[in-house]
Amino acid sequence: MTAQASGPRSGDSERDPGIAAGWDKAVVLGGGYAGLLAARVLTGYFQQVTVIERDPPPVPGEPATRPGVPQARHPHALLARGAELVEELFPGLRDELIARGCPVEDFAAATRILFPTGWAPRTPVGFDVQLTARAVLEDVLRKRVTALAPVAIRYGLHAENLLLPGPAHLGPPAVVVRPREGDVQEVIEADLVVEATGRGTRLPRWLADAGYPVPDSVVVDGKVTYASRIYTLRPDATQDWVASYQPTLAPRSPRGAVAARIGPDLWQLGLIGAAGHTPPTDEEGFRAYAAALDNPDFTHIIENGTPHGPVHQTHATANRWHRYDRMPRWPERLIALGDSICALNPVYGQGMTVAAQQAKLLDALLAQQAQTTHTTGTRSALDRLGPTFQRRAAALTRGPWLLNTSADRAWQPHAAPLGTRIATRYLTALTARLPHHPALFLRFARSMHMLDAPTTLATPRALAQLASLPTVPRRQAE
Repeated sequence: MTAQASGPRSGDSERDPGIAAGWDKAVVLGGGYAGLLAARVLTGYFQQVTVIERDPPPVPGEPATRPGVPQARHPHALLARGAELVEELFPGLRDELIARGCPVEDFAAATRILFPTGWAPRTPVGFDVQLTARAVLEDVLRKRVTALAPVAIRYGLHAENLLLPGPAHLGPPAVVVRPREGDVQEVIEADLVVEATGRGTRLPRWLADAGYPVPDSVVVDGKVTYASRIYTLRPDATQDWVASYQPTLAPRSPRGAVAARIGPDLWQLGLIGAAGHTPPTDEEGFRAYAAALDNPDFTHIIENGTPHGPVHQTHATANRWHRYDRMPRWPERLIALGDSICALNPVYGQGMTVAAQQAKLLDALLAQQAQTTHTTGTRSALDRLGPTFQRRAAALTRGPWLLNTSADRAWQPHAAPLGTRIATRYLTALTARLPHHPALFLRFARSMHMLDAPTTLATPRALAQLASLPTVPRRQAE
């Protein structure tokens, strides 16, 4: 069997019949956000794409939060760059989310941000933020992916092991699975395996079991905790914002919060604590924590809204990077993608965009390999895909990792490295001036939304703008 392929291009929802790659089966481990993006890409190159998902199938009707994604109960947003990339893979997705009540608005014009020195400028910046509940986003993506002919999602299967080519296994890569409620194992062979199981990945152990070196793993934990709740709040015609944010900022502001409208009358409020500060989950404590913050929007939602369900809390926010790109040997037909490579602190909102970048990278590499297959007439073009992908995926990860960990290292109790101390001082000086310098805020916002590299915050022009500003005034109530 041969698969016709060139990957999904911008605005292109069909496969290009011009190239026959000759690849039969791909398996994706993980049916969450990153796995669904990967499955979408793979449909351009493989006759069969099987997604292995450990959670049970969703109940028809309103989307529910999957047990395997604890962070899904907390506020989510697709940053501008991430929204662009996902839209390329799923044309019309943005309009579909809007129809589901998820707002798309100019980031600065529709978001209130309170820094320690004042409110951020509300001047439009020319790019949007897509607010959405994680469950709604995955529901829309899942329906799109399952509608594609090559895709089959197999729910309720637990991945027991990954069989990789080596002394103990001479065949193609294969996945050993069993039902969550059963003991009968099944071996699923594939031309390519994509591991996208997220923070709970067991890939390092599977690699070691197959005789590969144990990868280095770097962990930076700012001891950040989320406590979130959903509220119904009737629309107010006088309210000109759809999101509000008070960031934590080392070393003096360990408490913050974020609120986002995720439906016509639904709001998700997440209280944040860093350096071991833990927002309470009881009614009185939750309210008191919000009231102690300087941003009044959070108390407004609590006092005027009707809560839906309990407060949900998570401590799973540590930054963890498995350095697969540094391994001397890597399975040639294995891809690790998304949080399975690098799980970022979700408070900074960049993880979904990084996963989208990696999905597009996979698309580009598969397109190159498919062209090689078409030109040479051999099906071995996949044999260098894995190592190449891991190296280039690491390059996409470095910038977000630097931004996330520079902030979180500052919360750690032991003395930070000199580079971290310098970065922390610079970020403190930068954020102190953002409310009073729209041009500097625009640089910051574009970097935050991953439209520009973090290095744009340290260009000679940016440094000159920062140095030329007068002493920062004390925060004033809006």
